[in-house]
Amino acid sequence: MSYKKEDDKDGNKQNKLVKSSKTGLSKKQENRLPDKTKPINKLSPFQGLTPKEEKRLTRRLTTILVTLTIGILITLYIISPLSKLQGITIQGVDKADTQSIVKSSQLTVGDNLWSQYFNKSEDMKRIAKDNPRVKTASLKITQFNHFYIKVTEYDVVAVLSKNNQMYPVLSNGKILSEVAQESEKNLPQLINFKEGEGLDSLLKSYKKFTPKMKSEITSIESQATKTNPFRIKLNMKDGNQVIGLSTTIADKLVFYDKIVGEMKTKGVIDMEAGKTGVFSYPFETQDSSVSDGLSDENSNESTNNGF
Repeated sequence: MSYKKEDDKDGNKQNKLVKSSKTGLSKKQENRLPDKTKPINKLSPFQGLTPKEEKRLTRRLTTILVTLTIGILITLYIISPLSKLQGITIQGVDKADTQSIVKSSQLTVGDNLWSQYFNKSEDMKRIAKDNPRVKTASLKITQFNHFYIKVTEYDVVAVLSKNNQMYPVLSNGKILSEVAQESEKNLPQLINFKEGEGLDSLLKSYKKFTPKMKSEITSIESQATKTNPFRIKLNMKDGNQVIGLSTTIADKLVFYDKIVGEMKTKGVIDMEAGKTGVFSYPFETQDSSVSDGLSDENSNESTNNGF
């Protein structure tokens, strides 16, 4: 009987030793102990990791996968037709030549879309430089791989008559070397003008003319001299002529209809003298001084309208 009790005591001591050794482990070490209820996957990257370590590893793996996926997609895009320029559309062209604009842009269908897009600033400047009719040009992407070019043109305000031909005159004072189109030949004709301050001054004043006055002018002739580059002559549809300075003519033309109503015959309306002085006289009273641009104030037939 005594031997059995001693055996029981020895068994209890061993159980206590096992329990005490287990309770002496830290929580971290206990978490690493294999769970006998779950099968162990030796291929799992999370084998033996704590929850925090699992989260950290998951984030790293996710970052690597996303980076690889993006890299693969970019590579596929670069080698695919989507990254190549497939077409060019030009909007806003009225008088300018579309083919010339495309050529000036140096854009090439089939080449890389983005390398051409990032150089658009220089390309658009080149279009305006090479095409005098073009004022501005801008570019944007449409339909994923198409270019849309928006063009703004200078207005054609007149035509220059020279050697029995007519040449467009733009609103910026540029005289084109190309022959005017049929639709432009109905604009007022300029005679003896050259690019420079005389023409620029006229165009600035011409903008101030009323639509009615513009429709009554058939041609404007430059009578510039070395000392006076602004002297002009307007030939009117009613048969009269107006002499004046491009710097002041716009302010005086508002009196044109009233002056014509006081004239008995067709003649010259001189608006050159002073800021408000206006004279009119019949054609037959013109002498050498008048042809030189001076109003014949002493002539009995000249009328000082006094505006």
